[in-house]
Amino acid sequence: MTKFNKLIPEANEIYKTTEDLVGIGVRMPGTAGGDKARQYVMDRFYEYGLKNVHEIESETDLWQCSEYELTVDDKEVPAYFIAHSFNNGSYGEFGTPNEGLNGELVYVGDGKSKDFDKVDVKGKIVICNCRFTKLPIFMLRIISKLFYDPDKTFGMFERRLNPYSANTFPHNYYRAMKRGAAGCVVILSDYIDSSCYNNEDYSYIDGDMKIPGLWVSGNEGKKLVERIRNSTKPAAGSIRMKCSNSRVKAAAVAGIVQGKTDEMILVHSHFDSSTPGATEDGTGAAEVLALAKYFSQIPREELKKSILFIEMDTHFSDYDTHDSVVAEYMGEGSKVLADVCIEHVAAEMINKNGTGVMTGLVEPRIFFVSGAKALMRITKDEIKKHDLRRTVVLPAEKFGDEVPTDGDIFHIAKVPIINMVSGQLYIYDNIDTMDKVPKGELRPVAETFADIIWRLMDLDKNEFR
Repeated sequence: MTKFNKLIPEANEIYKTTEDLVGIGVRMPGTAGGDKARQYVMDRFYEYGLKNVHEIESETDLWQCSEYELTVDDKEVPAYFIAHSFNNGSYGEFGTPNEGLNGELVYVGDGKSKDFDKVDVKGKIVICNCRFTKLPIFMLRIISKLFYDPDKTFGMFERRLNPYSANTFPHNYYRAMKRGAAGCVVILSDYIDSSCYNNEDYSYIDGDMKIPGLWVSGNEGKKLVERIRNSTKPAAGSIRMKCSNSRVKAAAVAGIVQGKTDEMILVHSHFDSSTPGATEDGTGAAEVLALAKYFSQIPREELKKSILFIEMDTHFSDYDTHDSVVAEYMGEGSKVLADVCIEHVAAEMINKNGTGVMTGLVEPRIFFVSGAKALMRITKDEIKKHDLRRTVVLPAEKFGDEVPTDGDIFHIAKVPIINMVSGQLYIYDNIDTMDKVPKGELRPVAETFADIIWRLMDLDKNEFR
């Protein structure tokens, strides 16, 4: 900890910044909320006196669903839209007939290829399960460079649900689409009893998701399966959706704290969200703003390198702005030596028989670290020094080009990374509200990253690789 660390904003201030962002609402690019959030960040950068504050623009697709409904035997079933479904890649408004898209309901279990081989789904509405992957804790222990859990809060044989990977989905959806199904209803089978899962765009897996898709909760899914299995009469279903797809402006906000040289440490997060986004990623954005305020108060002669602060906005729309940032800052002769990314300071929730239960603990944090040994050493030292418990440090190289962080694109661009992320159960759910923010963790995280950045500024550029 340096003599300046008393200048780091306190927890209440970081919490209030998060609260401000959540108060804006859903913050997707091209929406009023996205524009307000971008202006909020820009105003803060100007307030702190950052240099060269500017937008890094791109275009991106904005998919929206204004109406959605599922009925079975003329009775409405609680459901929620599968984001980016019913989309053939064209722009404009589109929807099912006003009376809905009708078809017999057919259940295909988890929707593996062999499950579809047993039934003709053409013209019908497919019902299938979304099964999430579960990560065994002992595997993280094996591959980690640091497994910092001094209170021994993890069970040796514990398996944690991975909300990033829906596992059976979207592959079962694509199988239904390719076999001519009229629509697809996916059961969140091992999730909390909610249907409000705001999935990311999976079109990179197998193309546009062209047929209407809806989520239903595990409990509602059980009722649907019982209706299909226990009646001699086919179940009549109807999906109604009204959607739009448009090409919109997107932009990151960048600003620089100038040091004694033009060599730069990139510090970033993202401010966009598809939900209230308290922890995904109000807290990450707030931490970056806190660090921008802190370092802006340090005399320039104390900073051996410059710090480039960027807040992104296309985390949920194909990372188009991220590509623009790479083009502007990561080309030949780049001065960016490393990317430091902060995402998701969150309270832990576990699933108990479909009920989300808060444990009172912080959601485990994973640091992905690449580059030379110095970056790994610095990260481990500062985590232990600041007692950042329930933290795992993993070598990013073990994951190839696919680290599950907002900094993945910089990792792909061969920029060394120190990226922190958490995988809270409710990460894509509409329940990601301010009660999920662990206020007591906010300043320790800021202190840890402040000292990581200080130590990175002491390294020679050759020590980053």
